[in-house]
Amino acid sequence: MKFREIKRLINLCAYEDELYLCGYNAIAGVDEAGRGSLAGPIVAAAVILDRNKILLENLNDSKKLTAKTRNSLFRIIVRSCKSWSVARVSSSVIDRISLGKSNFLVMKKTILYLKNKPDIVITDALALTLRKYDTEIIPIINGDELSASIAAASVIAKVIRDRLMLKYSRLYPEYDFAANKGYGTRKHMIALQKYGPCRIHRLTFRGVLD
Repeated sequence: MKFREIKRLINLCAYEDELYLCGYNAIAGVDEAGRGSLAGPIVAAAVILDRNKILLENLNDSKKLTAKTRNSLFRIIVRSCKSWSVARVSSSVIDRISLGKSNFLVMKKTILYLKNKPDIVITDALALTLRKYDTEIIPIINGDELSASIAAASVIAKVIRDRLMLKYSRLYPEYDFAANKGYGTRKHMIALQKYGPCRIHRLTFRGVLD
């Protein structure tokens, strides 16, 4: 690993290092994927990294990584971390309870699904409260760029959601979900105009029924 990459990763672990010094050990990072998509679920992930294996080469905000790098990191993260979990909220639930409430719901679920209870939770900008836990939850703006734990969660959420959208692409090939993952690309919007929405589209989102 090159010195520049080591330095970047050390900076990425700054939040975790401070929390370790404060006595926290099991730090859960939480992030989601698919919030702005026109189709498919929101997927959230939570991960508790092993503090002795936290310097993961190439780890970054999942949006800044290639699919190949994300998939490679996914395998490394799930093998080396102390605990991880995923949760999803379907497009029909998003339409029923709203995007904002769905985002809170899916992130709460993924924390509760962790096999190991975290000492503290850090999220990508979203302030959560959990009645079941007395665990402190700290939102960090741009957390997927500033925290190794949140970045790891973003990778897991993105990889899982992309795999789901590939499955949907085989069911609904006309929308090209394999390429756009449900986001509003030009080709996707043209398909919506031609075929209308399918079962996994978010009907309350602008552009889906317009």
